[in-house]
Amino acid sequence: MTPAPEYFDDIHIHRRTGARMLTSIGPDDEITTALGEAWYSVGIHPWDTAEAPDELTWNRLEALAADPRVAAIGECGLDALRGGDAELQEKIFLRQAELAERTGKFMVIHCVRRYGRLMELRKAFKPRQRWIIHGFRGKPELARQLIAAGFELSLRRGTGEALRSALSGCHFFSETDEPPEE
Repeated sequence: MTPAPEYFDDIHIHRRTGARMLTSIGPDDEITTALGEAWYSVGIHPWDTAEAPDELTWNRLEALAADPRVAAIGECGLDALRGGDAELQEKIFLRQAELAERTGKFMVIHCVRRYGRLMELRKAFKPRQRWIIHGFRGKPELARQLIAAGFELSLRRGTGEALRSALSGCHFFSETDEPPEE
C-alpha cells in the first residue's frame, strides 16, 4: 500500500533514497530499488517546460506513476521566474493533476510567484488527492490562504520556525530538498 504523506520523514529530496524519504525523479529516470527500500515522486518540473513534453515522455511518466514504489506525483507546478510560458506550465501541471487523480497519489507542488493562480486552478479542478506545496517560505498570511484553499505545506528543515509559531495548530511536512548530485 502506498504510504500517506505523514509517513515520510523527508517529503522532498533529490539525491538520496531511503525507506522514509520521498525522492523526486523525472520521467527519464529509472527506479532501481526494491519495494519498501525507497519511495519516489515523479513529475515534470516547471523548469523543464520550455517545450511541451512529447507523448513518449508522457507515456514514461504514466508508467512510472503506476509503479507501486511511486507515492506521489511531482515535483510539478508553476514558476513565474523559470520554465515555459504560464499557459504551457498550467497545461502540463493540470495533466499531472489528472494523473494524480487517476492513480490516487498526492501531489508535491513547486510554486514561485504563482500562488494566486494555483489557488484558482485548485478551486476549478476540485481534486480529491492532496496537494502539498514543498519548500514554502512565504508569509503567514499567504500560508493561511493556502491552507484555507485546501493546500498543505512542507517546510525545509531548520527554517520556518516563525511561520510554524504564527500558525500553531497546523500540520507541516518536513523536507531537506537536497539538490541532485552533479
